[in-house]
This record gives sequence, C-alpha cells and structure tokens, in this order.
Amino acid sequence: MNDEKRGIEEIYTSAMNSSDLRVEADRTGDADVIIVAGWTQARIGGAMLRLHTEYDSTEKPRMAEVEYFYEPMLRTAEANGRKLTKEERKNLKRRAHEKKHEFNIQQLSLFLERLKALPDVRQQAAVQMMKWGMGQSQDPITRSERTEVREHDAEMLKRLREVVATAPAESAALEAANADLVAAVAEVDERRRAEGQEDFDRCSEKASSIVRWWLHQICPVCGGTKLQVAEGTNRHNGKACGGCEGTGKSEIPHQHEGRRVANWMDQCIERYRASLGQRVYGRQIVEDARAGVVQAPFESVPRIRLRPPRAPAMTEENGDHEDF
Repeated sequence: MNDEKRGIEEIYTSAMNSSDLRVEADRTGDADVIIVAGWTQARIGGAMLRLHTEYDSTEKPRMAEVEYFYEPMLRTAEANGRKLTKEERKNLKRRAHEKKHEFNIQQLSLFLERLKALPDVRQQAAVQMMKWGMGQSQDPITRSERTEVREHDAEMLKRLREVVATAPAESAALEAANADLVAAVAEVDERRRAEGQEDFDRCSEKASSIVRWWLHQICPVCGGTKLQVAEGTNRHNGKACGGCEGTGKSEIPHQHEGRRVANWMDQCIERYRASLGQRVYGRQIVEDARAGVVQAPFESVPRIRLRPPRAPAMTEENGDHEDF
C-alpha cells in the first residue's frame, strides 16, 4: 500500500494540515499545492473539499445520554438514605433531560465552529436549490394563495399604469397617479422580497440537512457494515440491515431533491479535483522537462510525481562531493 501514489484529495488534505509551507524550486511541496488550489476557478468545489477535509480531521462531538446526568443527581438526592417519591424522580428526570440537551448543544456548537467552510457550502447549496425552484412550498393551499396574490398585484399595476397613461400632462391627477403607482410598486416589491426570503429560508433548512447527510452517510443502525447484529452478541447474523436495507448508508433527506443536490455537490468536487490535478500535473511536467525526465502517458486521474533527489557529483581532483 505504501508504494501506491497518493491521489489528489489525499495530497490536498496533507497540504491543508501541513506545517511546512516552504516554496522550493527543485521540488513540489505542500505550499505549491495550496498555491495552485488558489488558482483553480472551481470555487464551490474547493469549499466543499475543504469542508470534507475539516470534517475528517476534526474530532467528532460526544453526545451525552440522560443517564449521564440523572444517575449522579439521583445518588446525590438519596445520599441521606431518603427514598424519592415518584413525583420527585420525575422532576429529577426532567432536569437531567434539560442538562443533557444543553450539554449536547454546546458540544455541537463547538464542533461546528471548527468547520470554517460549512457556512459557504450551505449557502451555495441553498442558492442552487433556489435556482431549481426547490424553495417553493408544496402545500397546494399556500401555492394557490401565492398565485392569487401575484395575479392581483399584476392587475393592480396594470390598472395604475393605464391611469398614468391617460392622465393629462402636467396636472394634479398625473402627479397623484404617479404617486399611487410608485407606492404600489414598492408594496409589490416588498411582498416579492418576503416571498424570496421565505423560499431561501426553506432552501437553507433543506440544505443544512442534506449537507449533514453528505458529510456522514453511514447508517446509524449497522454502522456501515450493511448487516444485522445478532441480539445479545456483537456478531453479524448474515442478514441485511433493516435500517439501510443492506446499503450501509442512511436515507437521504428530502428524497429526489436531496439526491439531486448531493449529486451536484459530488460533481463540483470532481471538477475541482480534475482542475487541481491538471494544474499540479502541468507544473510537474515543466519541472520534469527541465530535468530531462521522460514523461509517462497522461493518466485519467492526475497524480503528483516527485523526482528522486539529485545524486552529488564527484570532483576529479580530490573525489569530494560537489553539490550543484
């Protein structure tokens, strides 16, 4: 496995977490990878690849269960030997649930703060969903009401424009008609902005769940093994997992909309990988040509190939090494 060449994603991940960012003329280093990443035009794919890198390199939050808080509170309350009543235990359980929720929210917030590229990816996904019209409500009543409002606004603006067109020039009636038209246009624009913000908020909510699934697709029931675990043991019984039906992945949220967005995100990353690989590979070709290295045929997946270090030359006088 150690003889295999590293892929573009592995090279990029290593460069993002590298502490050696020296730029050297005779070798391709991590700094060069970051430089060509900045030259790449596929910005959305770059943000998604950075998000995946940050997610994989960040310690995942440890969510607490209610027993973690309830049992110590119960032991403290019964320390003097007095047994709690059913109502007291219920109140104690409720406070333990509140502490668990507060603790988990805090852990999740600390985890999300480390994902610097998450807001950009979520926003770009929401914008793309808006272009596809996924922000509109699927409720027939809501859609009918919005259609009626837009038809009413169109009729109102048409009527006001006709009044302005028929009003005498430089008259008080023309000024009043113009004022009514300007006010109506501002009111309609405000309603359109409110509708657009409502659609964008709906897309943002969908995008958050899709991005969360995209980062962690493992089935929570089988843990990605695709098989059921026999009851009372840690062994698989050979049957397909009922949670994921043997796929090893959890169900994607929002069905066909979620699949379309997830496919779009994968395509963005593939375009970025290809662009990044071609730039890095192109620079390696120039360096190899200078050194007289014979180029191998271009592969479908670009790889970074490093030349072996130069061998020191021997002087004729004293046989000492001479570095070029």
